[in-house]
Amino acid sequence: MNSSTAQLKSFKNYFLAKAFDVVGNGTYRKHLAHCKEVGDPWAVEMTLSIQTVQGLIKDVTTAVQSMPPTSNKLHEICKDVMMSAQPPIKLHPGCISCSITNRQCTRCLDLSKTHKGNLNVYVDARFCFFFMLLWFCNKLEYIVRSMTRTWLDMQVSDDTFQVLCCKLQEEMDPQIVQMYKLFISAQKHVVTTLEQYSKSQKMMLNFKD
Repeated sequence: MNSSTAQLKSFKNYFLAKAFDVVGNGTYRKHLAHCKEVGDPWAVEMTLSIQTVQGLIKDVTTAVQSMPPTSNKLHEICKDVMMSAQPPIKLHPGCISCSITNRQCTRCLDLSKTHKGNLNVYVDARFCFFFMLLWFCNKLEYIVRSMTRTWLDMQVSDDTFQVLCCKLQEEMDPQIVQMYKLFISAQKHVVTTLEQYSKSQKMMLNFKD
């Protein structure tokens, strides 16, 4: 089994574990933990798969946390985007200064927090792709659970847990594969971008010293 096949299998296991937990209203997670404790091979493999995907997500978090503090507060903006309940898709229609580059631009991405006391944060539209991928990586479990609830709402209410899980695994497999491809690309892009940014900022600080 090559690495990409192994990664896809781990991602599928991760997706299904989170999805089955939604179908079972929280009971699958407990069942998985119990079976893993007694050494059932399928449960051990499923748990390892979850840890593998969570490790990739943690790499994104680590990359953000490792960013040096800068005047544009990019590290804080990234943290806010990661914690936001909604994806970063709101656009500001007028011309305004980008919080990252300080340059004037139109149709900026509005990353301002809605609660009182926070300054407005607008970033150039060319950063939309990065911030959307950052949000996607950090909110993967939330997205999986939301997708599952949407799918579940369209099913026959008297289907058993086993029937629903089999149907979900079959019907959503193409979506799982597409999501895997997106996640792997997004995770690599975000981590690489943040590491390069941190390296450049550290070099600038050393040059100034």
